[in-house]
Amino acid sequence: MGKMLFYSLLSVVSLTFLVPSGFAEWKMEKTKIDFLLHSIAEIDGVFIRNDSEHTAKEAVSHLRMKLERGMNSWFAPDKEEWTAEMFIDKLASKSSLSGKPYTIKFSDGRMVLSKEWLYEKLKSFESKSPDE
Repeated sequence: MGKMLFYSLLSVVSLTFLVPSGFAEWKMEKTKIDFLLHSIAEIDGVFIRNDSEHTAKEAVSHLRMKLERGMNSWFAPDKEEWTAEMFIDKLASKSSLSGKPYTIKFSDGRMVLSKEWLYEKLKSFESKSPDE
Protein backbone atom coordinates (compact mmCIF):
# COMPACT_ATOMS: atom_id res chain seq x y z
CA MET A 1 0.00 0.00 0.00
CA GLY A 2 2.86 2.38 0.82
CA LYS A 3 4.54 1.84 -2.55
CA MET A 4 1.29 2.43 -4.40
CA LEU A 5 0.75 5.73 -2.59
CA PHE A 6 4.36 6.72 -3.28
CA TYR A 7 4.03 6.02 -7.03
CA SER A 8 0.71 7.83 -7.18
CA LEU A 9 2.23 10.89 -5.54
CA LEU A 10 5.27 10.65 -7.80
CA SER A 11 2.98 10.65 -10.85
CA VAL A 12 1.09 13.70 -9.62
CA VAL A 13 4.29 15.58 -8.85
CA SER A 14 5.75 14.64 -12.26
CA LEU A 15 2.65 15.86 -14.06
CA THR A 16 2.72 19.07 -12.05
CA PHE A 17 6.16 19.83 -13.43
CA LEU A 18 5.30 18.83 -16.99
CA VAL A 19 2.05 20.70 -17.47
CA PRO A 20 3.12 24.20 -16.43
CA SER A 21 5.83 24.36 -19.10
CA GLY A 22 3.35 24.19 -21.99
CA PHE A 23 0.88 26.25 -20.03
CA ALA A 24 3.51 28.90 -19.32
CA GLU A 25 4.40 29.10 -23.01
CA TRP A 26 0.73 29.45 -24.00
CA LYS A 27 0.22 32.03 -21.27
CA MET A 28 3.06 34.14 -22.71
CA GLU A 29 1.74 33.78 -26.27
CA LYS A 30 -1.75 34.72 -25.06
CA THR A 31 -0.24 37.78 -23.37
CA LYS A 32 1.39 38.76 -26.66
CA ILE A 33 -1.85 38.29 -28.60
CA ASP A 34 -3.75 40.34 -26.02
CA PHE A 35 -1.08 43.05 -26.30
CA LEU A 36 -1.54 43.10 -30.09
CA LEU A 37 -5.32 43.32 -29.77
CA HIS A 38 -4.95 46.14 -27.23
CA SER A 39 -2.58 47.92 -29.63
CA ILE A 40 -5.19 47.69 -32.38
CA ALA A 41 -7.83 49.05 -30.01
CA GLU A 42 -5.62 52.09 -29.41
CA ILE A 43 -5.17 52.94 -33.11
CA ASP A 44 -5.86 56.56 -33.98
CA GLY A 45 -7.41 55.77 -37.32
CA VAL A 46 -9.31 53.01 -39.06
CA PHE A 47 -8.77 49.37 -39.85
CA ILE A 48 -9.49 48.53 -43.48
CA ARG A 49 -10.88 45.10 -44.20
CA ASN A 50 -12.11 44.11 -47.68
CA ASP A 51 -12.05 47.77 -48.79
CA SER A 52 -14.32 48.82 -45.89
CA GLU A 53 -13.22 51.04 -43.03
CA HIS A 54 -13.84 49.83 -39.50
CA THR A 55 -13.23 51.42 -36.15
CA ALA A 56 -10.51 50.05 -33.94
CA LYS A 57 -13.18 48.59 -31.66
CA GLU A 58 -14.84 46.81 -34.60
CA ALA A 59 -11.46 45.49 -35.76
CA VAL A 60 -10.68 44.04 -32.34
CA SER A 61 -14.11 42.45 -32.12
CA HIS A 62 -13.67 40.87 -35.56
CA LEU A 63 -10.17 39.59 -34.78
CA ARG A 64 -11.31 38.14 -31.44
CA MET A 65 -14.08 36.31 -33.29
CA LYS A 66 -11.56 34.98 -35.86
CA LEU A 67 -9.22 33.92 -33.06
CA GLU A 68 -11.95 32.07 -31.20
CA ARG A 69 -13.15 30.32 -34.35
CA GLY A 70 -9.61 29.54 -35.43
CA MET A 71 -8.65 28.05 -32.10
CA ASN A 72 -11.79 25.93 -31.99
CA SER A 73 -11.46 24.66 -35.54
CA TRP A 74 -10.98 20.92 -35.88
CA PHE A 75 -8.05 21.38 -38.28
CA ALA A 76 -6.22 24.05 -36.29
CA PRO A 77 -3.43 23.30 -33.83
CA ASP A 78 -4.29 22.87 -30.17
CA LYS A 79 -4.74 26.13 -28.29
CA GLU A 80 -1.44 25.65 -26.48
CA GLU A 81 0.40 25.56 -29.82
CA TRP A 82 -0.83 28.96 -31.03
CA THR A 83 1.68 31.77 -31.16
CA ALA A 84 1.47 35.52 -31.64
CA GLU A 85 3.10 35.02 -35.05
CA MET A 86 0.37 32.57 -36.03
CA PHE A 87 -2.23 35.08 -34.91
CA ILE A 88 -0.67 37.73 -37.14
CA ASP A 89 -0.05 35.50 -40.16
CA LYS A 90 -3.25 33.46 -40.13
CA LEU A 91 -5.85 35.82 -38.71
CA ALA A 92 -4.85 39.46 -38.39
CA SER A 93 -3.17 40.22 -41.69
CA LYS A 94 -5.69 39.31 -44.39
CA SER A 95 -9.25 38.34 -45.07
CA SER A 96 -9.87 34.63 -44.92
CA LEU A 97 -12.66 35.10 -47.47
CA SER A 98 -11.10 37.35 -50.11
CA GLY A 99 -7.40 37.03 -49.30
CA LYS A 100 -7.08 40.84 -49.37
CA PRO A 101 -4.54 42.21 -46.92
CA TYR A 102 -5.79 44.24 -43.97
CA THR A 103 -4.48 47.77 -43.75
CA ILE A 104 -4.46 50.46 -41.12
CA LYS A 105 -5.10 54.07 -42.08
CA PHE A 106 -3.95 56.46 -39.38
CA SER A 107 -5.60 59.81 -38.77
CA ASP A 108 -2.58 61.55 -40.37
CA GLY A 109 -3.35 59.70 -43.65
CA ARG A 110 -0.45 57.27 -43.39
CA MET A 111 -1.33 53.69 -44.38
CA VAL A 112 0.42 50.48 -43.42
CA LEU A 113 -0.26 46.78 -43.85
CA SER A 114 -1.58 45.37 -40.60
CA LYS A 115 0.90 42.49 -40.83
CA GLU A 116 3.90 44.84 -40.90
CA TRP A 117 2.50 47.04 -38.12
CA LEU A 118 1.64 44.08 -35.89
CA TYR A 119 5.09 42.54 -36.33
CA GLU A 120 6.63 45.87 -35.31
CA LYS A 121 4.40 45.97 -32.24
CA LEU A 122 5.31 42.38 -31.38
CA LYS A 123 9.01 43.16 -31.80
CA SER A 124 8.71 46.12 -29.42
CA PHE A 125 6.84 43.99 -26.89
CA GLU A 126 9.43 41.23 -26.99
CA SER A 127 12.35 43.65 -26.71
CA LYS A 128 11.09 45.13 -23.45
CA SER A 129 12.81 43.86 -20.36
CA PRO A 130 10.71 42.25 -17.62
CA ASP A 131 11.52 45.21 -15.38
CA GLU A 132 9.81 47.75 -17.64
